[in-house]
Amino acid sequence: MKDRNYTKYVLVAFFLLMTGLISLFALTTTTPIGVTVEPIYELGGDFTAVGTDGEFSLSDLRGSAVVMYFGFLSCTEACPESIGVYHAARKKLTEDERDQVKFVFISVDPERDTPEKLKQFESFFNGRLIVVTDTEENIQTLTKQYGVYFDLVDLEGSALQYTVDHSSRFYMIDPQGDLVTAMSHSTTPNELAAKIRQLLNVTE
Repeated sequence: MKDRNYTKYVLVAFFLLMTGLISLFALTTTTPIGVTVEPIYELGGDFTAVGTDGEFSLSDLRGSAVVMYFGFLSCTEACPESIGVYHAARKKLTEDERDQVKFVFISVDPERDTPEKLKQFESFFNGRLIVVTDTEENIQTLTKQYGVYFDLVDLEGSALQYTVDHSSRFYMIDPQGDLVTAMSHSTTPNELAAKIRQLLNVTE
């Protein structure tokens, strides 16, 4: 009888553990369940998009560490929170380190995020943020290149008409232009700052 009770308790504990892990994953993952995530070594690379001052290429930033984020200007939660995490991380860097890192925000909503709106948004950050977008077709190509999930979702009865579900991750690119890793939106400023310093090969 004792063995049966022990087995029962073990199975219950295992079930609770698995339930907790699944719940944690659902709360922290940046990719919807069922969407395949490609290995990081298969992603990344140079690209050209439309910046606020004309054509922009990732290779323009060669020599700098790049933190890249895909979102949209009408985003009310994940995007502003992630930008806030980046700026908090930036404050933890030395002045020399800050000069060697760039933040690129890529809008996946070119229909609403016009060049005029992008330029106004960029101006809020006094040169600390590079904002780009492109045609819908090119955005599809670029998001596939970086393994980014996004989907337009209709909002019936809303003036916004639709919102955008999207993966919320920091794409960390080294000074050689190679994608090194992607970090969740739940990353802390300390963790992000540490990863930036690793990209710059800075040691304590």
